[in-house]
Amino acid sequence: MSLHGERVAAYRDEAGSQHTLSPVCTHLACYVSWNRAEKSWDCHCHGSRFTGEGTVNQGPAVRDLARVDV
Repeated sequence: MSLHGERVAAYRDEAGSQHTLSPVCTHLACYVSWNRAEKSWDCHCHGSRFTGEGTVNQGPAVRDLARVDV
């Protein structure tokens, strides 16, 4: 998704709340992509995984994805 020319990762949870995040992995700045099967944001560069809300689920990243206000 793009907002004002910037890439944004967006996820709507089961309660209907939308979470908008930076798609840039906090480990080494690769882009994350949505894993439909696992319902997670995955970084294919080094294996970090994040919940739909952007919380680190698996490292090497140690910081959550940054939230983006819409």
